[in-house]
Amino acid sequence: MKDYYKILGLKRDASIESIRQRFKELAFENHPDVSANKNANEVFIEIFEAYHILSNADKRAKYNLLYNKYINNVKTHIPDEEYVKTDIQDVSNAARENAQKKAKVKYKDFIKDMDCFFTTGLKANGKPFSYNMHKNIGISGGVGPMGTIKSKTVSIPIPRSKKAIMIHRIGFFTKTLFLALAIGSLKLQLLSDYKLTSRILILTIILLSGGLITYMIYYFNKTKSKFFHANKYFLVKKYKMKGYKRGFHPMISTTPVGLIAYLLRLIF
Repeated sequence: MKDYYKILGLKRDASIESIRQRFKELAFENHPDVSANKNANEVFIEIFEAYHILSNADKRAKYNLLYNKYINNVKTHIPDEEYVKTDIQDVSNAARENAQKKAKVKYKDFIKDMDCFFTTGLKANGKPFSYNMHKNIGISGGVGPMGTIKSKTVSIPIPRSKKAIMIHRIGFFTKTLFLALAIGSLKLQLLSDYKLTSRILILTIILLSGGLITYMIYYFNKTKSKFFHANKYFLVKKYKMKGYKRGFHPMISTTPVGLIAYLLRLIF
């Protein structure tokens, strides 16, 4: 008999939310599309199987009866034990069959069954938002200042609905429009009659107006922004605890380029 709690790395009293979150973590790390583990396919299937038993209150209760008797070796009588065994086995077989199909699809398509992170209540039926992270792991030989830095990178797909994508694009267009207005004001010398401090103030107001309007668009559509909320996704937070930083290259965190990248993310 399989120990589904051990497979997910959870205790017997784990909450349903803990089970769901742990499943998402392990699915990301072990899905054959993203994992380098040669046994990823079977590991992923077992994770999927364990999740579908433990995330269902009725099946979990039945499984716990068997767990006590056959894993904890507690002498107990299970009413209709053969029926309970058969029921759990049927769910297990169906989950494994479904998992085999899920293991063959791209991870970005697999997570479309999950909930959208940016808009509550919607499924992640759109293209995920990729959150790139890196971790410096040492120094190696090479040409140039960046040639000596070794790093590990990971791209975390954050589940996103089609509505969230649309709102993010509207927000991007809005901020770009106000940035263009600010640049146009300088190019056309529309502010030439003002003092330098006044010009800076006006340009700042223009840019802040774009940001405020974008915020209102997000607020009224109940959609989280990528810039302010993507770093709160549980997988992102997990990799931060492992020492990973935002960006796809050490240059992002070791040179002034990082500041430029930070400012660009306000738009992109």
